[in-house]
Amino acid sequence: SIWKANHGYFSLNIATTRGCPYKCNWCAKPIYGNRYNSRSPEHVMQEVKMLVQDYGVQHFWICDDIFGLKPNWVQQFDKLIKEEGVSFKYMIQSRVDLLLKEDNIDALVSSGLETVWLGAESGSQHILDAMDKGITVEQIYEAVPKLQNKGVNVALFLQFGYLGETFEDIQKTIQMVLEIMPNEIGISVSYPLPGTKFYDKVKDDLQAKANWVDSDDLDLMFQNKYSPEFYKTLHRYVHNRHKLKRGTLAARKLTSRPFNKKFLRQMLTVGYHLPMTFVNGRSLKKLSKHR
Repeated sequence: SIWKANHGYFSLNIATTRGCPYKCNWCAKPIYGNRYNSRSPEHVMQEVKMLVQDYGVQHFWICDDIFGLKPNWVQQFDKLIKEEGVSFKYMIQSRVDLLLKEDNIDALVSSGLETVWLGAESGSQHILDAMDKGITVEQIYEAVPKLQNKGVNVALFLQFGYLGETFEDIQKTIQMVLEIMPNEIGISVSYPLPGTKFYDKVKDDLQAKANWVDSDDLDLMFQNKYSPEFYKTLHRYVHNRHKLKRGTLAARKLTSRPFNKKFLRQMLTVGYHLPMTFVNGRSLKKLSKHR
């Protein structure tokens, strides 16, 4: 009741898979092994139907690393939802290359997809390749508008500070965000997790720093091109730029569409993010000169 009072709907977490078969060289996945196990659409449907009908669940955060990876899984899930007459919304994590296959986006939308978090990480192909990400910048540019045009909220995970990243690479990422305008962004810095290839590359720089006790989530733990303060400022600056443009677009929508509280709230944030874009942009420029 507390959640519903604050969010307007009842939501629960469920999982349909364990593991991930991809090999991004910075990801925590190798710590848990390389096996990938998936429940059947029928088994998941039984659980979802029970939770919706018996407990009134209206929304699910499906917390798989990658949702609907197996061929035709999403299509079968959508079919079962229609057959059972169950209705709900859900949020997932996925990959742009997976979503662009066959009719995956259509099946996801038809089955109730509301929000998808995508591991875009960077707008520079050079960095994506260094990460062993296995996707292209072009796929990010293609997938995001396709999803948004079908009413799906798109959120991007972004990562700054990977080895070899230049200021030009950073600018490409910012440009990508402002051009495709995801609904939300989540920003982190590259973090060396023991057991990953990335950790092996930087472990000699860690010295006494070994875990989260020695760092917050925006503090680089290894020697890189820019200072930790640069990346913390970059985090604020990218959020400022994204929310400033989002507020500007919301103002335009308010003049051409019926009144919408969400657009109004977004528009009002311009008063904060406009000056802070200037302030943090100026600080970022100074910090980029002190390496």
